[in-house]
Amino acid sequence: MRFLPTVHKIGNLKVVLVPEERESVTVRVMIGTGSREETDKEAGSAHFLEHFVFKGTKKFPKMYDINEAVEKVGGAFNAYTGQNEMGFWVKMDKGNLELATKLVAQLVTQPLLPKAHFDKERGTILEELHMYEDRPNSKAAEECEKIFYGRTSMGRPIIGTVESLNNMTVEDLKKYFDKWFVAENIVVGVVGSYGSEEKILKLIENEFAVLVKSESKLPTKNIFEWDAQTEPRLKLTKRKTEQAAVVMAFRAFDTNDERRFALDLLNIIFGDGWMSRLFREVREERGWAYGIGSDADLFTDAGGLYIGAGLPKNKLNEAVELVVEIALGLVESNKWKITEAELETAKATAKGRMALGFDKPENILGSALWDMTFRSKIYTPEEKFEKIEKVSLKEVQNVAREIFKRENLSISVVGDYKKLDFKI
Repeated sequence: MRFLPTVHKIGNLKVVLVPEERESVTVRVMIGTGSREETDKEAGSAHFLEHFVFKGTKKFPKMYDINEAVEKVGGAFNAYTGQNEMGFWVKMDKGNLELATKLVAQLVTQPLLPKAHFDKERGTILEELHMYEDRPNSKAAEECEKIFYGRTSMGRPIIGTVESLNNMTVEDLKKYFDKWFVAENIVVGVVGSYGSEEKILKLIENEFAVLVKSESKLPTKNIFEWDAQTEPRLKLTKRKTEQAAVVMAFRAFDTNDERRFALDLLNIIFGDGWMSRLFREVREERGWAYGIGSDADLFTDAGGLYIGAGLPKNKLNEAVELVVEIALGLVESNKWKITEAELETAKATAKGRMALGFDKPENILGSALWDMTFRSKIYTPEEKFEKIEKVSLKEVQNVAREIFKRENLSISVVGDYKKLDFKI
């Protein structure tokens, strides 16, 4: 069965509906703002809001009201914050569609942001920050982002800094909320057994009335520009660990670039999966890692191809040098270059994964929300399959040639070393 999303507008508020006959319904909201829209002083505001809106809203005023409303009917809820976007969702049995819609709407339209709970929540978030600091993999990723994107809002931790969190006030959060939580910047999604479209659209219009009726305009968003880089950037975080946590990143392009389909295939061949170069050569052939892989992370104006691994302390240099050798050799080296047969296998892998993903309506909704927030067009499975099938070996080679350059590389290591001395 094909679950096709439909797109609607209620004033400036965009709505995506995905019907499915089942016993549950999920209401989800994506807001087109995140940590990149913060100044240094505001750092961590979006993430703090993600937590703090749950502490009370106009219709659910007490600290535990939202949690209890979900728990009492056996529902589930969560939220997240990224560099580009924030998200909130509630999932309940279909008989509680109105409650699920009301809860999500309240979180993004009428949170109370109670001062009485502010310092306690600050403490919780500071402990979350310390938790990430204590995890070598998380620390390696954070430090890689810093040297990769430089001293910009893209390179700053999503959670903020100890200084910005300690100086933050409720008034600061309110300003951030009022600035970015506007109808033009929000997409509402519903998936499941919601009945007629007319009914659910009317419900959304009523519950999100504050947004629908507001005349607030979307501010100009942050635009990222790469700085000049002429050689690899290295960052060592000294720490006694049992292995080396390594995160590497090559500069790529934005999420709307047509070459993203070639990049997806390149990534599958290079490091995403059991058949990839990295998995076979670093893990299987040499036994240098339990977990190693790559992934492309693309935003509206920039992006990167990341490699993450946990490596033996005494094999760090050899392993990193091998990863770079493979990356740089995908085009030029006879030993590592991509073949036509591998490209066809990668296409089959990509289409198979996509088919499995589109078998889950929640995934369809998530993809549609991203498309509506950052692309203004929902790509159908057929369109994506066609884009993948048309990618040529030359296009993949050109993307590899452009991305896999020494001067595009950043490497972050957390481990027990005095210095980094890779031969790359």
